Amino acid sequence: MMDGLQYTFSDVIKQWVGSKSTWHYVSLPVAMSDEIHTLSQYHQTKRRGWGAVKVEVSMGNQQWQTSIFPAFEGKRYALFLKADVRKQLAVTVGSEVTVSLTVRF
Repeated sequence: MMDGLQYTFSDVIKQWVGSKSTWHYVSLPVAMSDEIHTLSQYHQTKRRGWGAVKVEVSMGNQQWQTSIFPAFEGKRYALFLKADVRKQLAVTVGSEVTVSLTVRF
C-alpha cells in the first residue's frame, strides 16, 4: 500500500532530443506541478539535485520508483519514461497515457 500524496493525470508522450541523448517524457499538469513544487519547498532537507522529487509511478501494469524534474514547458514537472517501460506498455511518442504517481518527500 502506497502512502503519500497521490496524483493521477493523462498526457501525451513527448520527445526531447539533446546533443547526446533523447528523452521520452510526459508533463504533469500546471496546477499539479505548482502544488508539488510548493510542497517540496517545505521538505528541503530531502530534496535531490536539479529540483527532483522522488515518486512512485504506476502506469498500466508497470510500477517503478523514480524522480520527477522541473523541466521544459514552464518548469512543469516531467516524468521520464525509460525504454523498457515504453516497450512493456507498447507506447511511443504521441501515445496518450494515464499515470498515477505518489510523491515521496
